[in-house]
Amino acid sequence: MKLMCTVEVNNRLCEGNIKRKPKKSCLSIGKLKSTENDLYLLLQTMENKQGIKYKLSDNIEIVFTKCINEGKMTIRLKQPPHDILIKSDAIQLKSFAHVLKLGHSNKLDASVLSMTELKAKNLQDALKTKMVVKSAAGYPVLEGFPRKVMELHLAGLERKSFDRNILKLQNLRILNLSNNCINSLPKDLGNLPNLQELNVSQNQLHKCPKTKWTWMDQLKLGRNLKLLDLSSNELTEVPDPIIKLRSLVTLRLSTNLLQSLPQSLGCLDALKYLDVSKNNLSKLPGSIRNLRLTTLNIANNNFLMSENIISVRFKLPNLVEIAAKVVYQARIHFNASIIPATLVKYINNTQFCVCGNPCFSSYIRSTVDLTLDRFAASVIASGYSYVPFDCYFCSTPCHRRYSG
Repeated sequence: MKLMCTVEVNNRLCEGNIKRKPKKSCLSIGKLKSTENDLYLLLQTMENKQGIKYKLSDNIEIVFTKCINEGKMTIRLKQPPHDILIKSDAIQLKSFAHVLKLGHSNKLDASVLSMTELKAKNLQDALKTKMVVKSAAGYPVLEGFPRKVMELHLAGLERKSFDRNILKLQNLRILNLSNNCINSLPKDLGNLPNLQELNVSQNQLHKCPKTKWTWMDQLKLGRNLKLLDLSSNELTEVPDPIIKLRSLVTLRLSTNLLQSLPQSLGCLDALKYLDVSKNNLSKLPGSIRNLRLTTLNIANNNFLMSENIISVRFKLPNLVEIAAKVVYQARIHFNASIIPATLVKYINNTQFCVCGNPCFSSYIRSTVDLTLDRFAASVIASGYSYVPFDCYFCSTPCHRRYSG
């Protein structure tokens, strides 16, 4: 039984219990010889390919499995007085712990626990966390992707669909699917627990219907995704569920066919880098005035100064609006599995005031020409010094305060 993981070894007798830096490792459980009864743990790293053998038989003080569902486990040995802290995929770690328990109680066949030393080359491949497929011929159709891969690049392979084997990569942090022919992404993509960067530029996502953007709705993706690149997809509008990606730091929407941006962009509090260059934008949403951007790129658009036309709309709230206010004020993560789909659609289509509050059925709307350096440290604007902002105001006081 072998486990690819990250291991930290702590010596309990060291003064101050000095911790060593965690290292990518391979753990093996087995017996040195099939005729022997003693069980050993072999720890191999790239620095020590021959490995260190720890005797387990009558030498385990305790195994800490309280956090095993999070992919963490600690084996405390008697001699040497080491704590072996293991971090790995939760499912594989549970299997490893099960084999450890059975082997320690002599309930496994000796041949199953026969220990074979890993060759250096195999160890290097096993600990590989970055994978780049450069051609369609080199695509791992039969063998699949290494389960421990953290960075996967499948760019320029002319793939027409998303490979669902990617959904098995629980450690995946960076996924590059750029320059393919993909027209939709599966809902389960949003359930990858560690995905931080997603590049799907130069695909055909303009063919994706509105109902197929549900991968943005998932809680794990909303918490973890830091970079999203949707450039060069011929998009005519930004998907409504983008409001759920509250951890986004970088958003790239360049080289599309966008004529407007959603007011919900102003709700992405963590956003620092926004690229909407090479589109057909005539205005920017007033809500992004709330953001403190490091870089804003609006070059090559169709911004035209226009008259400040004010429209006022006030209506008594209906039951749907009252329910939407309750959901919004509770600041809970929602999708169609939690609240009715009609309510999800209503909330996703809501406009937002410059102050950040939602404008449901009542608002004041006006176009305001503003300088860009008021909310972005660096601006790439093709010579534009003033840009029109399409602003919604939730109340008369907000209109007085933010209209200039």
